[in-house]
Amino acid sequence: MAVRKVDHQRMLADARTIRENISRARGYLRRDDLFRCIEAANDALVLKGTSSALGMGRSEVDLLFVEMCDEFSRYPRVVAFLESLGVSGGPFLRYRAGDETLLIKKLTAFRIKMEEVEEQENAHQEKRRTAQRDEWLALGREHLAQKSFPKGKVYLRRVVETYGEEPDIVREVGKLFFDAGLLPEAAEMAMLAVKTTPSDEQAWRLAIESWDALGEFKQAEALYLDAVRTFGGHPMTFLNIAKFYLKWNKKDDAYDFAQRALDLDGSLAEARAIQERIENR
Repeated sequence: MAVRKVDHQRMLADARTIRENISRARGYLRRDDLFRCIEAANDALVLKGTSSALGMGRSEVDLLFVEMCDEFSRYPRVVAFLESLGVSGGPFLRYRAGDETLLIKKLTAFRIKMEEVEEQENAHQEKRRTAQRDEWLALGREHLAQKSFPKGKVYLRRVVETYGEEPDIVREVGKLFFDAGLLPEAAEMAMLAVKTTPSDEQAWRLAIESWDALGEFKQAEALYLDAVRTFGGHPMTFLNIAKFYLKWNKKDDAYDFAQRALDLDGSLAEARAIQERIENR
């Protein structure tokens, strides 16, 4: 009696799990998540195929499988995908008890083929996307070189708006503006690059150079000091700050940062020359 009770409980548990997996599969199908739908359907089919007996729940489970297979076969995206492969005619899935292994193979093959097609489409889309980006960059450079600044800015801003999340793109556009003498635009792009990628030292350098070239020394100073806090002190960084302060005629600050550079690298003749220049005035 105990053995029969255990077997009965296991049959009930198997039937319940199969029903839950079928329900999940149909739910994923309604949400257009075909890969998860197939995963849940296969889970149900595997359990059905390995359960020697389901007791009174077998007829209900078989009916649910029939409904699930019919829904999958009629689903518009499934139909369209199969037609794109030249597969048409009767239902893709037709459930009959005992055919669980066959249905698993068909669903698995469907998923693998769909993944292959999606990978190919994604690669094609990425190729087109890259080609469009490179075309706009080339047109931007060309117009800037021809001093056609409004057109150049249109193309390059379009690059930033569309591809700004890609590494180095915003900074690259900022450098193009800087080299063309469009300093406000260069500063704008460099600051955006610093904001989106704080670890990009070249973006910090471009932003500082842009503000410095614009004569916006307070902006440049703030960036220099933020850069030290972000990346730490380096003798060449301190030397550049000293040179910057000397240009700004802030002699005490220039002397101080020249000393900081020398504290880290006593061989920096340029830092010592800055101090001597200030001392001799």
